[in-house]
Amino acid sequence: MQKEKSGEWPLIDAFGICRQTILPLYRRPTFDSALVTQLLFGECYQTIAMTSDQQWFKILHEDTGLEGWITTHTIKEIPASDYYKFLNADFQVVTSPIAAIEYQGTNLYLLPGSRLHFSDLELFNWQDHIGFTGSVRSHAIKADRSQLIDIAVKYVNAPYQAGGRSIFGLDERQGFELIFSIAGYSWKSGKIPGRKIEPERVLPGDLFIFRQLEKKQVNYALYLGAEEVFWMDNKIKVSDLSEWETYLRSSKDKEVELETRSIIS
Repeated sequence: MQKEKSGEWPLIDAFGICRQTILPLYRRPTFDSALVTQLLFGECYQTIAMTSDQQWFKILHEDTGLEGWITTHTIKEIPASDYYKFLNADFQVVTSPIAAIEYQGTNLYLLPGSRLHFSDLELFNWQDHIGFTGSVRSHAIKADRSQLIDIAVKYVNAPYQAGGRSIFGLDERQGFELIFSIAGYSWKSGKIPGRKIEPERVLPGDLFIFRQLEKKQVNYALYLGAEEVFWMDNKIKVSDLSEWETYLRSSKDKEVELETRSIIS
């Protein structure tokens, strides 16, 4: 049944998977709308609504909890059984800046965070079987501090892009969520995992979170050790901790909050 006073028709029990390098999700069913987020190859979604002309579909990205619109031409349907299997079973996450896979007779380039739904328990060498080049890690194995930092620094110099989830354009919050997701840690819809710690106990791989409460703005910095941090300043950069602290002091917000959080156990 069509929603009242809306051109949006709800759907149930419809599922899909991203089968292109990047799939943009728009805030409204039009190309000139704002970008909500981007899906990467192998990420799954639920199809929850469509426009009356069936040219746009509204989807829910399970991992981030974000909703947005994609065109009918980019829909790749999968059975519900596959959807839940892909969400709950182990898979390989691309970690190299650029990887490639032979898909439908041609090479498709993959970005960090892309998913290949193969387990380390497969009875065949899946990398040779599908013609894959690049580096991956098992999502079921949580990264240690050193591995997390190795994942993060691949994004150095990635420019800021609202809703972006790639080395070519990165949203600050979604970018940090993606980095921890690649490392095997769930960070969904702003619900930061881990626990609060005292600043003097910070270790490499821990997170600084600076909140400007009036503006409702949040900035993140990943501590790399040796008084260096990884953070966003129009682009992802690595700098001395003192430079990030100077940036924070420039805030005109009267209500601020600084939290130090350990996600890596």
